[in-house]
Formats: sequence, C-alpha cells, structure tokens
Amino acid sequence: MSPTRTTKALLACLTAVALTAVTACGSGGSGVVSGDGIAENIQIQAVNDQTGAVAYAGLGASRGAQLAIDEINDQGFLGDGVSISMGQSDTAGKIDRAVSDMTKAMSDPQIAAILGPTMGQQAAAVAPIVNQRKVPTVFTQSGAEGVVTGDYTFRATAPMESYYRIATQWLADNDLKKLSLIYNATFPTFAILGQDVVPEQAKELGLDIGQSLQTQSTTQDFTGQAQQIASANPQAVVMLLTAPQSVTFLKQLRQAGYTGQVVATSVQSAGNVAAAGAAADGLVYPVDFSSAMDTEEARDFVEAYQSKYGETPDPYAAEGYDALWWMAHGIKASGSSSREGIQQGMTQVARDGFTGAMGEISFDGNDMRVPGVMVRWENGEESLIS
Repeated sequence: MSPTRTTKALLACLTAVALTAVTACGSGGSGVVSGDGIAENIQIQAVNDQTGAVAYAGLGASRGAQLAIDEINDQGFLGDGVSISMGQSDTAGKIDRAVSDMTKAMSDPQIAAILGPTMGQQAAAVAPIVNQRKVPTVFTQSGAEGVVTGDYTFRATAPMESYYRIATQWLADNDLKKLSLIYNATFPTFAILGQDVVPEQAKELGLDIGQSLQTQSTTQDFTGQAQQIASANPQAVVMLLTAPQSVTFLKQLRQAGYTGQVVATSVQSAGNVAAAGAAADGLVYPVDFSSAMDTEEARDFVEAYQSKYGETPDPYAAEGYDALWWMAHGIKASGSSSREGIQQGMTQVARDGFTGAMGEISFDGNDMRVPGVMVRWENGEESLIS
C-alpha cells in the first residue's frame, strides 16, 4: 500500500490542484472547528477504501474505529453527554477520489479530525493538504514515505521494517540459517525489506542468504523462481510478496517439491493466504496484531469485535481501533476537541505512549511503533509462537 515511482508525477499534480483549491477557500485557520473545551458532539470523517482491491484494509480500519467510538461514548470517556460520531466516504482505490473526498472533509467546519486513506498512494497525495489545512488526520497502513510529514499527519500502523526482526530472530533461534529470499522489488515496503533490512539482520544474526530473487508487482507466475529455490533446498524461504502473489507462489513452490519452512509478512495475515490451502500450512510471519494474542487488551478487543460484527478482527481493525483511542486520549489530554486541540493532544500522547489492542504502543514522532508477535498459519487459523 505504498506509492511507486510511476505515481509520483500524478501525486504532485493532484496535490498542487488540491492545494490551489483549498487556498482559494481561505487559510487553514478560517472556517474550522475551533474554541476551547470539548464539544458535546465531535464529528470525524473516515476517508478510505470500502470497495476495490484493498477494501479489506479500509473496511477493517473503519470497523475497528467504530467499535472504539462505541466504547468511548458508552464509557463517557470524554465527559458526560460527550459523543463522537463518524461519517464515511469510499475512495474506491482512486487517488483523485481520495484527494476530492479529503478536500471536502477538510472544508467542512464541523469535522474535527479525519481517519485517512489506507493506500500509500492516496495518503502521500493528501498529506501536504492535511498539513496546509491543519486538520489532524490519522492514517492506517499507508506504509510509504511522504505520509507522516508534518504536525497534523499521524500514522497508526507501525512500518513493517520496525518489527520484522521478530522474524529473522525466530529463524536464528530455530537454527534455520540457510535462506532463500524472494521479494517484490516494485512494492516499496518489500523493496526496503528485501534489499536492506533482511540482509542486514541476517548478517548480524549469522544467517546466510544463498539466493535473493526479485519479482515485480505484475508478476503472476512464479514457476521459474519456485524451481530455482526448490533446487537450492534452503532451510527456509523468506517470502516478501503481496497477498495474491503469495498464494500463487506457495502453491508453485510446493509443487516444485520444496517442503521446508516459509517465512512471510503481515500481508499474509488474517486469512489473506487461505486460498493457498494446504500449501500455506506451517507458514510463519510477524504481525502488529493477531486475534491469537493473549494480552488482556487484545482479548477484550477480540471479544468486543466479535460481539459487534460476528467475526474475528484482523490487524486492520486493530489499527483503526487504536487510532480512534489515540485520538480520544489526545482530546482528553488537551481538554479540547478543536482541530488544534486534537493535534496538540495526540502529539502529547505520542510522547508518552499508551496501551492498546496491539500492545504497549510507542511512537517515533507521530509514527506508531508496536512490539509485534510471531504467528503460525495452520489449518485456517493463526496461533501464537512468540
């Protein structure tokens, strides 16, 4: 969910158009939610994909956010009679629609804050507008550069590279030292992991990457790579591929005769790899959240989510949930539900950290960090292994 180089010109163009439009409407300080104290009704807007290829991320984030809002309101967390309400718009996987919907939300003086797009391309396009208009916006996913760029941009998803050492440490601890690596070199998050993070960690931990194979986002057939890896017969394969790619690769890898360990990423979590069937059994990967986590906060979140939606929450739901609680803690910390008050309060909370569904949450500036856990996928379920 990160922007590639081919989108940068489009992002710049759309951002320039949007900035021109909002500047014509006035500066960031005019016509916005302002004043001291906490309003009785605090309105926020969710602007993310509800349909399209990555709808699962937007739907999960919005559902988790709504559950948090229900709890905040029911508990009277922000004071007697104070409630948060959330509107929803669907960016449908389109950058121009995200810019349009975000611009509309920021122009509404009743909207105090925004739960922003999950796609990195969309988030990077709107981040400059967010900071220019000074509307606190919390992104989930959006693991790209150019997203957390100013005081009013926040991200409630820890970058994958910030907790991937859990996976390489697990390999070292289990004496799986001979590795093959396959990664999508046009997906920025995987490119960073495949080219820099995993090789550096492997060197530190005494792991040997005998093969490093690059693929593209357009790659759909992995027969050749699967045969190369099976012939090398490493102790483990590190697979840094998108969810659809990983399903195909796992099937072809097993068909090529490889029976060893495969280590993946959080992209394969929450059932995204289920379509691989038995080929995915035994797959392990680090995640920022799993319903298998056994902390009190995680168990309470899972129980509440299942009660409301009738299904098990995925990491995207946990991110949305913690994003809204971050916002609520920020409002309480500053004592103000104005845009400026929310920004100042969330910044204060980021300095101190808090405990959420994803565990003990800390921050690098306005960018979230979580401990992460290692899980195994077996027979259609995740189980905790670290």
